[in-house]
Amino acid sequence: MRDLAVTTLLVLALEGVLFLTLLLAIEVAYRIARKRKFPSSQARSVNAVTNVVFSFMGLILAFSYSEAGKRLEVHRNLVVDEVNAISGVWSLVDVVPEADQAPLRDLLRQYLDARIEAHQMLPWVEEFEARRAWAARLQKQVWASMVAITQAAPDKEVLLLPPVRLMAEVAAKRTLAVRTHITSPTFIFMLGLSVIGAMLVGLTTARGEGRNWPYRLLFAFVISSAIHVVVDLEYPRTGIVSTEDADSLLLELRESME
Repeated sequence: MRDLAVTTLLVLALEGVLFLTLLLAIEVAYRIARKRKFPSSQARSVNAVTNVVFSFMGLILAFSYSEAGKRLEVHRNLVVDEVNAISGVWSLVDVVPEADQAPLRDLLRQYLDARIEAHQMLPWVEEFEARRAWAARLQKQVWASMVAITQAAPDKEVLLLPPVRLMAEVAAKRTLAVRTHITSPTFIFMLGLSVIGAMLVGLTTARGEGRNWPYRLLFAFVISSAIHVVVDLEYPRTGIVSTEDADSLLLELRESME
């Protein structure tokens, strides 16, 4: 819980840095425009460029927000799929020989614990990968146990093995979802475009009588907040957006396995 609070504060601090950077870019452009005294004949050109940049900025932010939201929804759906896959294997333990039931149930409990702990470690990637690898080893033990059972009873192969494979496939898809985010070049481009937009704000306000602080502050706040929302959706355990509602299904399943 403490680590999560630290991570959230760090993300908010980065948003604050972006907010101040945008204000600085506005001020730099404002002073340059004031010093060089751009003629009013260039106002039309500046307005045309500003409109294009702002439109493109809105498009990029909207696209990034949409893609991040889709990835978050995919992640939540995969949690449901994993709950169904693990509970399906758990139910099938009833049909294996009684002597094999207790070891299999113990393995499945350990596997689910490892999967829950792995995702609770995010955004600490190294901790996540360590627990994910441990869960993968436990899954292989479940598979080996099921294979041994089907070798003694071949008629149960179709019943027992596909659900175990499905459990592994869903885990792999969740891992891929965790590793899939907005690309670094796209994110850097989005930040650069925001700074360019801020400088254009400085140019347009330089033609007025003052610095027009409400306009500056509103622009910096809206853009930095929009980018923060995108980051929050991409890394839902680092801020306001959370997957706790979906994760609670895994915890409920674990309670039912006692």
